Amino acid sequence: MTRLKALTCALLAIACIGGCGGGQSTTAARDKTIKLITSDLWIFPQIISILKTEVARQGYVLDWVVVNDIIQPNKLVDDGTADANLFQHEPYFNQFVLDHGIKNVTRGFYTYFVPSGLFSKKYTSLAQLPEGATIGIPVDPANNGRALFMLRDKGLLKLREGVEVTHASQKDITDNPHHYHFREVDQLMQQRTLEDVDAGFLFLNYAIMAGFNPTKDALALEDPHTPTYRGIVAIRKDLVGAPKIKALQNAFLSEQLRHLLRSKYGDAIVFLDYLNK
Repeated sequence: MTRLKALTCALLAIACIGGCGGGQSTTAARDKTIKLITSDLWIFPQIISILKTEVARQGYVLDWVVVNDIIQPNKLVDDGTADANLFQHEPYFNQFVLDHGIKNVTRGFYTYFVPSGLFSKKYTSLAQLPEGATIGIPVDPANNGRALFMLRDKGLLKLREGVEVTHASQKDITDNPHHYHFREVDQLMQQRTLEDVDAGFLFLNYAIMAGFNPTKDALALEDPHTPTYRGIVAIRKDLVGAPKIKALQNAFLSEQLRHLLRSKYGDAIVFLDYLNK
């Protein structure tokens, strides 16, 4: 009986060790896995491929979560479904946090900036735009004023003194001598809407996907040397300072990734590593 009791205790001890070890193993695997949300459009699959290689060199696994809208990525990081997302610039993130009451997401680090522009299927310069031309602009508040600022900087309309580009909207137009009409468009519809307007705002990736050469075909481009719309990776607040987020940040320093981005955007791209110091 004594031997039986001893054997039973030994088996229970082994079971406990196995159970505890399994929990520790699961936690360790989770700590070594980076769940990152991005789109699978444009060059994102190539970006993810490079990031996977770079984080693997540091002992981590990148788990790619594909989401192709601009609403879910922050919500999925906020509720803990993912660790981080890559798709947005800082003004959009700040506005989204205010509008949706996001509590558990913060900026992790800056990535790069690519200027946006005005493009047209009908005209090759702003001077060719007719009186009363219809111009497509983003509907979301963080991007709404970007096309207006480009038109202002070209002397084609005036905006209220002191208004910032991240807060500008049609209500801030004080003089519209060419009687432009503005059609507010969801980000994902900008490329399609270009067929129905005289000119329209496009992010450069959409412009390239539409067949434009940004430096040659843009009616106007934002100044790449004043990057108000800084790209970020947003992360869960509990991961601030976590080794796996540092590994992800290090992956963005890859020369292979920089070569890929330069091959697509040319000299227009500005890398923002200096802001993370």
